[in-house]
Amino acid sequence: MPLSGGPASKFGNRYEQWWTVSQFVRILDGAAECIRIEEPAIDKAEFVLTTGDHQELHQAKRSHRDGKWSLASLGQENLLQTMFDQLSKSPAVRFVFVSSSDAPELRELTERARNAQGPAEFESVFIGDKTNKEHFTKLRSFWRDADPATTYGLLQRIQVRTIDERGLEEQMRESLLARFLTEPDMVCDTLRSIAEASTHKLINRAGLISDLQCEGFRFRQLTSPNDAPTLVARATDRYLKATRRRLIQDTLIPRSSTRDLLAKIRGATKGTDCVLTGQAGGGKTGCAIECVEALRQDDNPAAVPVFRLDRIDPVSSTQELGAYLGLEESPALVLATAAEAMSSEAILVIDQLDAVSTTSGRHSDFFDLVEDLLSEIRGWRGRVKKFHVVVVCRAFDWENDHRLRRLLTKGADHISITDFSLDEVKTVLTNGGFKPELFDVKQL
Repeated sequence: MPLSGGPASKFGNRYEQWWTVSQFVRILDGAAECIRIEEPAIDKAEFVLTTGDHQELHQAKRSHRDGKWSLASLGQENLLQTMFDQLSKSPAVRFVFVSSSDAPELRELTERARNAQGPAEFESVFIGDKTNKEHFTKLRSFWRDADPATTYGLLQRIQVRTIDERGLEEQMRESLLARFLTEPDMVCDTLRSIAEASTHKLINRAGLISDLQCEGFRFRQLTSPNDAPTLVARATDRYLKATRRRLIQDTLIPRSSTRDLLAKIRGATKGTDCVLTGQAGGGKTGCAIECVEALRQDDNPAAVPVFRLDRIDPVSSTQELGAYLGLEESPALVLATAAEAMSSEAILVIDQLDAVSTTSGRHSDFFDLVEDLLSEIRGWRGRVKKFHVVVVCRAFDWENDHRLRRLLTKGADHISITDFSLDEVKTVLTNGGFKPELFDVKQL
């Protein structure tokens, strides 16, 4: 029987439920070993998550009435004091505070503490300004006037996360869509029920899997995970072989747009979405080929499957799409598995996205499947940090079909393919055996 107090109304808060489900996903992925909800000896923590030789104490708060959590409001909730008490017990303890309202003062201090090389640099450089120095002093007052070095060390073990409830729900649905063959809402409901019935119990991966299997839920999985890199490479080879046949003299013309696209991908610190647009016949597919080949030749080559939507007969599921491409399962699952096996980035390139545009009228009924595939990729980003998406599309369709723009995350990078530059024209002529200097500017 649950103890009185917090546990009795533990799951009256949907936000806490969703955050708990998110940690269940970490356990299913093998990123954490076990979880105990409402551990009796620990106050102000929804649950304790064990990851390797560390214990993470998680506190989830839906929001603050002022729109943000100041150090003062965190102290009023006795959260800062709890952080200090728990973190002081062992260097193996971590504390995670998550809310839809940001905690900017605490978050800034924790990030600066992790970036500093030591307590002296932290004090003199990272919180040398008046505002952060005042926040540091205020925090120490809640922490029994702990000395600066101790405070610096504890700050390094605190993580502040900000995500709204709707975003958290969408993130979990995408994660479960990527991992299960069942509708994600059904899996979510079951995981919430498991959490609600497991107060004070220790839940590990084996137990979670057993409970889910008892409900008839099946994991997406590959027959031979170690073969994933080979499957991805073969699918990409088939694309390159088929598309290179269409190049003039089998020659690829280097484009500045490709360099811009590669810079976006290589410079990203996490998974990013990019769209490459251009006019019909403007060299979009050539840029896609150039990009894919460059990424495969990096020192740590990326897993880069690529396919054209206009060359695929409509199928009804991402699993069928994967089978059509020779990947056995959904391209998102196979690519995530390949990237992990290769210890590299994952980059999915979708050529001819305009094939599913309502404007083109070719395979507009294929749109829902593409949407599911991209949702699955977002679901894997919690496990494969650098999971990128590149879509190649006619500029007209991208500009006039709002559904296409909705496929990518807000703020996706947009690279437009412009007309050939003078240098690019000269390169074409040179590769074709002509002397550019024999042509005047108008002819070029």
